Amino acid sequence: MTTAAEWHSKGLGLLETGDLHEARNHFALALNDAPQNAPYLFDYAQTYVDLGQYEKAETFFRAALDLDPASATGNYRFANLLKQFGHLHEAIAKYSLAIAAKPEYVEAFNNRGAAYHTMGETNNAADDYRRAIGLDPHLSQAYLNLGRLLDSSGDFEAASELYRGALKNGLDQGLFTHLLQSVSGAPSDKAPVGYVRAIFDDYAGAFDHHLTQTLGYTLPSLIGAQVRALYGASANQLIAVDLGCGTGLCGVEIASCVGHLAGVDASPRMLDHADRRGIYHDLIEGDIERYLPTLDAVSVDLLIAADVFIYIGALEKIFSEAGRILRTGGVFIFSIEHLAENAGHQLQRTGRFQHSIDYIEQLGVASGFAVERVAPVELRLEQARPVPGGLFTLRRVFRSASETVSGVM
Repeated sequence: MTTAAEWHSKGLGLLETGDLHEARNHFALALNDAPQNAPYLFDYAQTYVDLGQYEKAETFFRAALDLDPASATGNYRFANLLKQFGHLHEAIAKYSLAIAAKPEYVEAFNNRGAAYHTMGETNNAADDYRRAIGLDPHLSQAYLNLGRLLDSSGDFEAASELYRGALKNGLDQGLFTHLLQSVSGAPSDKAPVGYVRAIFDDYAGAFDHHLTQTLGYTLPSLIGAQVRALYGASANQLIAVDLGCGTGLCGVEIASCVGHLAGVDASPRMLDHADRRGIYHDLIEGDIERYLPTLDAVSVDLLIAADVFIYIGALEKIFSEAGRILRTGGVFIFSIEHLAENAGHQLQRTGRFQHSIDYIEQLGVASGFAVERVAPVELRLEQARPVPGGLFTLRRVFRSASETVSGVM
């Protein structure tokens, strides 16, 4: 007869293989035999977080904490869920309980700092980030968080020193070199893939809620409206590629308009969330500059990129590949963060790139596109202020009389 401990152990093994549903089922079997076992219940609750079933996760976390209210791991995991959905005061209380139970809980200090940071309590946030770095000088996320705080407060010298410290400690050279360049005003053509992955792997669970509910992010709905205006709802033979697809917010908006939808992103955790939507035919983890050359020429009808080029300064390669893979009449829809001066592209202290409209239009023409539409948009809120940008619709112009045109109205 299989014991509760054996069911639980098998569930942990299934978690390591990524089989969340079977892991949850095994944890449930363990709890059938040991319903008052708090560690089993904490693991059971966490699988619901990983499956995106957050209300169930909350129910089981609260039940587990009733059994073991001082659990360091349990309070930490539940605090992460609370922080993800903006329940910051309760999250901070749970992180504090985790730290009380485990005074050197590095991740709890870092994440409590992030909760304080979101609330605007920057002194408390900085203290927690520094405590996390002191406990573990190799915790990249604490350097990232503290660097953002210092940067947003205008203390660029301290931010630069922090990033130099991260490099001295052997942390990701590409990531922290990019951040050092951003605060020092050094030129750069692209954020390293590791930088993008680090941001969005950490952000994946809270991404949809934070963007749509806190930052006023409307690009997916604007892109969806533009696709429907161009094609209607009946162009279900279109082959579409969603560059930097993230959790699939844009994919949801265009899925009903296309016959085949592929998504590519550097963050595996974001792709996990996109996969749960069940709308993508292909999901590819990787750098979009390396992915695009793998596609056949004149094989795509629709290419979209929402808030992606803020991490790529020099866009020549991407536009050239877009011109190669799009069929005649194919459409390229994307956003940029607006650079007021006509200087091509510039790396900002935020670590993101801005692009000028003239630069984009010149690239489009050089790559075989006609500019069909440019609309000013507010990309998101930053420190309660809208970030100005542009939403472009480019159309691939005539190639040759022999080419078959797909999806052109």
